[in-house]
Amino acid sequence: MQELVVIILTLNEEPNLAAALASVGRRAPVLVLDSGSTDATAAIAREGGAELHVRKFDDYATQRNHALDLVRERYRWALFLDADERMTPALWDEIEGVLPRDDVDGVYIGWVFEVLGHDLRHGSFGIASNLRLMKTAAARFGRATHERVDDRQMRVMRLEHKIRHADAKPLAEWFRKHVKYAEWEARHYVEGTDLQRGLEGFSLRTKAGRTVGVRWVYNKLPLFVRPFLHFSRSVVLLGAWRDGLPGLMYAGMQSLWYPMMIDLFIVEERRRRRLRAG
Repeated sequence: MQELVVIILTLNEEPNLAAALASVGRRAPVLVLDSGSTDATAAIAREGGAELHVRKFDDYATQRNHALDLVRERYRWALFLDADERMTPALWDEIEGVLPRDDVDGVYIGWVFEVLGHDLRHGSFGIASNLRLMKTAAARFGRATHERVDDRQMRVMRLEHKIRHADAKPLAEWFRKHVKYAEWEARHYVEGTDLQRGLEGFSLRTKAGRTVGVRWVYNKLPLFVRPFLHFSRSVVLLGAWRDGLPGLMYAGMQSLWYPMMIDLFIVEERRRRRLRAG
């Protein structure tokens, strides 16, 4: 069994994939799981030496679990990297220090987020991290959108160094993608997916467990009030203002516009279902 594989999920990532692969270099083999790209993504993956698989997209959790199934018998650890992200030498060195350890099952890694040429290090990014590096035998993703690993039974840690997010696509692509995310989140809300789950998976010990509690509380707040609370938290409590105008702009996009769009879609979806029911 080999030590580590890097997994990248793709769909039309021609502008980004080559840089992501270059940031991995020869540090680890790469598996690219594509969802049916119509651009040069597949060719770039092959030219970059990646193992390429294609699978129709259902949702993010299912896609990531399929990738884990592809590597579980061959690799001890898997590192999930997005196509618009870049590894740094310092982060690689830190990861390589973790790989031999038997007392860790999963590793949280944060981001440095680049927007219009500016690095954002405060606001939500000051505390944000995801379980990105995980032992393949221990990890399984749940929740279709904004998927996460239930790490309550895992021994986890967080690294000091961060992944660099530097999307080469136009900013308009970010908005288009988040419109789709907002539609998915609205359907989850209206269908009661999170409500039915309740506090299942809640734990104060790990970030994923605490996120369950935060989401449960957030979904109890009134629509159209919660986006402003979210924005205030990002700007004031988490200090997005310290990143200047780019920080305030991104906080407006991520913490106000996006949650507000979810709430609008919730109202629209409820009305649509009432009309359909007669």
